[in-house]
Amino acid sequence: MSLETPRGGTPLVLELASVDKTYPGDPPVHALRDVNLQVRQGECLAVVGASGSGKSTLLSVMGTLDRQSAGVVRLAGLDTSALSDEQLAALRARSIGFVFQQFFLLDNATALENVENGLLYTGVSKEERTRRAMAALERVGLAHRQRFLPVHMSGGERQRVAIARALIADPALVLADEPTGNLDTASGQDIVDLLLDLNRQGTTVIVVTHDPTIAARLPQRIDVRDGQIVADSAAQGGRVPGGHRPTLPPPERELARTSRLRTADLARVAAFGLRTRRLRTALSALGIAIGVAAVVAVLGLSASSQARLLQEIDRLGTNLLTVSPGSGMFGDMTELPKTAPGMIARIAGVEHVADIGSTDAEVFRSPLIPSYESGGLTVYATSLDLLSAVGTKVAMGRFLSAATAREPVTVLGAEAATQLGIDRLYPGERIWLGGQWFYIAGILKPAALTPEIDSSVLVGFPAAERYLGFDGHPTNIYVRTQQDSVQSVYQLLAEQAYPESPSSVSVSQPSQALTARAAAKNTFTDLFVGLGAVALFVGGVGVANIMVISVLERRREIGLRRALGATRRLIRSQFLGEAILLSVSGGVVGSGGGALATLIYAWSQHWLVVVPLIAWTGGLAAALAIGAVAGYLPARGAANLSPTEALRAL
Repeated sequence: MSLETPRGGTPLVLELASVDKTYPGDPPVHALRDVNLQVRQGECLAVVGASGSGKSTLLSVMGTLDRQSAGVVRLAGLDTSALSDEQLAALRARSIGFVFQQFFLLDNATALENVENGLLYTGVSKEERTRRAMAALERVGLAHRQRFLPVHMSGGERQRVAIARALIADPALVLADEPTGNLDTASGQDIVDLLLDLNRQGTTVIVVTHDPTIAARLPQRIDVRDGQIVADSAAQGGRVPGGHRPTLPPPERELARTSRLRTADLARVAAFGLRTRRLRTALSALGIAIGVAAVVAVLGLSASSQARLLQEIDRLGTNLLTVSPGSGMFGDMTELPKTAPGMIARIAGVEHVADIGSTDAEVFRSPLIPSYESGGLTVYATSLDLLSAVGTKVAMGRFLSAATAREPVTVLGAEAATQLGIDRLYPGERIWLGGQWFYIAGILKPAALTPEIDSSVLVGFPAAERYLGFDGHPTNIYVRTQQDSVQSVYQLLAEQAYPESPSSVSVSQPSQALTARAAAKNTFTDLFVGLGAVALFVGGVGVANIMVISVLERRREIGLRRALGATRRLIRSQFLGEAILLSVSGGVVGSGGGALATLIYAWSQHWLVVVPLIAWTGGLAAALAIGAVAGYLPARGAANLSPTEALRAL
């Protein structure tokens, strides 16, 4: 396809042939009827007509913001009806500059940043955009205002910024829609002077206006009435201004170009969209942060608790075995032989053997306590090497000795002491046990592997038999083995403890019970993770809501970006990127908050601080996924907006 060269050898920039534009309805609206127009390179013309005559529709069709219903529109020699959305966007980005009556400047961007947006979708680097934006601002006389926000600029200055934005890509055609409509007379005349000066430098300019004074100043004029061109001064031999006319690129080169947005620019645009609505963004990110923090904290606290428990198991050792009575043939509890501890001590690999026997005695703080308030404490007779076997120590006082084991003397487990209200030992301290006073010799530290010891009151075997009527049969036997002999000893314990009926003996490994308890906590962990997931879901709904509102509020921005060369894909990427950035920001904050909560609580409990990798990565991955899912439909809706409808949005 080649450019036509009518009238004096000047190539055509724009050509409309039998163009119609009809909007569906009942009845349908015929905005344009059989429009024929040729615009040559370097011309400057006014499109004049009353309000509703079709001027803006004509400009939208010329600028490829809207497609004609019938006829042919050629821009730079290309038939626009045969071009894809990607190709049309590339054409707008490089060959058309738009100037709108409402300026359409981004309120929270400086003049320089607004002008840079004119090259945003051409793939030009940030440094090059800045350099050319400064040159464009200098060209319109606003170099000194480059760091100002639009709110701090006059209407005329804002329109100059919009013109600089339109010129930064050095387009073949500038389309201005009522560029003086919102300005006072003096500012409006300045804008016309600027457009005429640009035209003298070789830029093709088309100005849509209803002001005859403005139209009179432009070299050529087209009158539009009821969607038809009723007068065309260029067709009657109007003047073509002189000046340098840059050569238009070949159509093949235009077709090969595509609009694109660098990854860094996409991140910058997404961040800008969130930065302009800080409070709303913070509140939406907070929902994600709470959900992620809950998940990270729950997983972190669970892992820290289990690490502490496993550390305790390692400290206490996994080489403790317990022997206790099992069920007999008829379901009744059996009794361990009195000789069982001695028999077990003969097994190779056994280091310590200790036993305790349950008594029927009740214990109270004093004889004045009612019998029904015993607190469920158990009185055990114990052998003297209990502490070595179960791996605990005395917290205060001393353990039983060969002498005190024969006397009414007792040692309290850690929980039993708390329940009896005894937190320290005084000389002569005693409790009412089995209907008589027993003196307290000591209080034990917690025994993690044998919790029954914690809630027990211990007396010596001889004292239990003498004062409490104990029969001497052990209830539990604790066997501490060499570390590499655990399994071999385990297999022999039942037969050695009760040779006549090994099946009536129960053998267990307390460390396995603790490990099972740690695993049982996972049930509660899963529950709380589920609650965190619910919070994440609610946060995702909040992100989707803010993105829907954002699209509705920013329709004009979407229309502007489409006019600057953004494709549907790039608009979709922008809003999807905003949703993802919003969610990931919340995820990062939530991960940090959850880790901090884990650190503080674990430190207060003297636990190891463990935040599993899955907690960090899972929280951030969940935030990323939620952002993508929550932002997809709003982003798709933004991409499908018609540029002309978006620009007309209130």
